[in-house]
Amino acid sequence: MIAILTAMLMIVFLSICAFTIDVGHWYVVGEQEQRAADAAALAGVVNLPADPVTAAAVAQSFSRQNGFASAPAVSVQAVVADKPTRLKVTVTSQVDNWFGALLGVPTTAVTRTAVADYAGPVAMGSPCNEFGNDPSTDHVASANCPSTGNFWANVGSLASLKSFGDAFQDGVCNGADGCTGATNTDYSPNGYFYTVTLAKPIANFTVEAFDPAFVAVGDVCGPASGLNGPVGTLYEPGSASPYCTGDVAYDSPAGSNVGNVQTEFAVRQANALSTPWDPSSYPAIGGCTTDFPGYNQSLANIQNSTWATGDPVKQALKSVFRKWVPLCKILGTTPAGTYYIQVKTNGLGFDRAEGHNRFSLRAYSGLNAADNASISISGNQRMGIYANLPGASTTFYLARIPSSAAGHVLTVRLFDIGDSNVAGVVTVRAPDGSTPSGCTGIGPAPGPVLVGCSIVASAIFNGKWQSISVPVPSTYTCTDSDPTACWYKLNYSYGVGSQPSDTTSWTASLEGDPVRLVQ
Repeated sequence: MIAILTAMLMIVFLSICAFTIDVGHWYVVGEQEQRAADAAALAGVVNLPADPVTAAAVAQSFSRQNGFASAPAVSVQAVVADKPTRLKVTVTSQVDNWFGALLGVPTTAVTRTAVADYAGPVAMGSPCNEFGNDPSTDHVASANCPSTGNFWANVGSLASLKSFGDAFQDGVCNGADGCTGATNTDYSPNGYFYTVTLAKPIANFTVEAFDPAFVAVGDVCGPASGLNGPVGTLYEPGSASPYCTGDVAYDSPAGSNVGNVQTEFAVRQANALSTPWDPSSYPAIGGCTTDFPGYNQSLANIQNSTWATGDPVKQALKSVFRKWVPLCKILGTTPAGTYYIQVKTNGLGFDRAEGHNRFSLRAYSGLNAADNASISISGNQRMGIYANLPGASTTFYLARIPSSAAGHVLTVRLFDIGDSNVAGVVTVRAPDGSTPSGCTGIGPAPGPVLVGCSIVASAIFNGKWQSISVPVPSTYTCTDSDPTACWYKLNYSYGVGSQPSDTTSWTASLEGDPVRLVQ
């Protein structure tokens, strides 16, 4: 009897052991799947939200490198999750059973999932296909651009003083913040990058810059420029003219103003070796790099048809001065995704020249104007701007904060604000127009608590950084699919009777790791 019971129990014990082996095998495979899903989600998510196709392809590649490639017994799915900045990777394997096979269950599906979120470089300055002012009337602006920004993009030069306002391109230190001795620690040798996002394929994709060449007209296009065209014309003098970009030459003690500032614009597209968060890894598109020489002579009588006759330099100048100039034209269809416009003045042969070049950017479809609403241009993490419109009170698109950033902190840094004869008021506003609560600041503004998330911009900010920390509520939400939504804004009022000539540099970032697993 004991032998019979022992035999029966042995069957039970052996079955339990065999079942335990099967279950243990499931867990081992599950752990391997989880590592593969985690790696795949983290690798692919950096392509979101602009390029979900590439995000999925990269995720598949990393899953394969970690032992799980899509096959009859393996399923790897990579899809955009509940938010456009999140990638969900699900790995499922049909695992062979040793004991289960005896009971008619030869395989078991083991599934693991990972969700990664990417808080990429914060877009700044524009939700639409134009960045900066547009004084033209050719109507390529999309429906996302109901009005111009009342500012110009700005790029400084290596020989200019940092205190002139461009923290990232003015290379000479003279006691400004962010200097170690004579070294500007904020200087960026790659210049500025502007992100161009195509939400869909675009036919005959065209990128242009307004007034791309440095032409020394002075901050407010005054009499010294020589401009004397009639009011309302292309060559009207004065900062009230919508065409006055305010390019200015300097002759500071730090330099000798040798030559004129030369500016290079390059449109860049990713290849297989590009790193999504590194614009400099994107190679320039063939035929889409242009160098514009500078000009610093009188513009008197430029409106006359004979002004440039027989003078190649003046002819070249007249073809780009206060006009939209093509930087890149791609015939056919340009794929959806992220592209970059790089703007720089250094390394072009005139690094001893001092000055600021002001301009605007735009991109559009040369075939279907309705597609322009699917294009946006924004500053990549940082931007330099110039404002010179008298009495201007404008609201800038400061930073686009996706709904996945709820509970984070937006940090905004403003350099050298307040260059105007009348003190201005700077106020940060949430996407719904409300004033964020709990704002704090570090810098010249009294604080650290900033009442009304606001500061008074005056001469005390010359050459100084002002940091503003803006808590993003845990209840924050916005329509991520709407390019005009989710934008924190900065209202800058220079006041009645003001004449600003304000070159400033801005950065925006979200606290915490940019790439993280959320599930």
